[in-house]
Amino acid sequence: MTAYRSILFAAALMTLGVPTAQAAEFPAKPASVVFICEHGVSKSLVAAMLFNRIAEQRGLAVRAVSRAVGPQTLASKVPVKLVQNMDDDGFPVKNFRPQAVTTTDADSATRVVVIGYDGTIDAIGSAAAEHWDDVPPASLEYEDAKRKITSHIDKLLQELGGQ
Repeated sequence: MTAYRSILFAAALMTLGVPTAQAAEFPAKPASVVFICEHGVSKSLVAAMLFNRIAEQRGLAVRAVSRAVGPQTLASKVPVKLVQNMDDDGFPVKNFRPQAVTTTDADSATRVVVIGYDGTIDAIGSAAAEHWDDVPPASLEYEDAKRKITSHIDKLLQELGGQ
């Protein structure tokens, strides 16, 4: 990471209340979050899109990706109603295709968040994952799902700033 980007990252941490001395201890690598849901085209997709928008608006050097539980779900497409809702919010996802989570994804992530899935995910290995099990189906209850996910994202961004 360039010195300029390191300064921006430290500045972003300070806006979250992290003192300058602590900010200097952070690694130069930007934080990353992997959101996982069963098919990778609904809850995790909404979470990744919202997370990236909110982080960018706050000037934070963090990024998120959406992943599916496994390769058997990769034929999934974003549900039509969800495509419309997300498009209305400025997220063009019509041609989005899911990717299965990999061990590399999990190992390199600052955080792994599993949304609405209680099964075993082999690819996350020993990575510590937090679970957001209170998110309604985004394809059916988009506004409620978005509201719940945004609340979780706010807390997550505060925690990432305090690590």
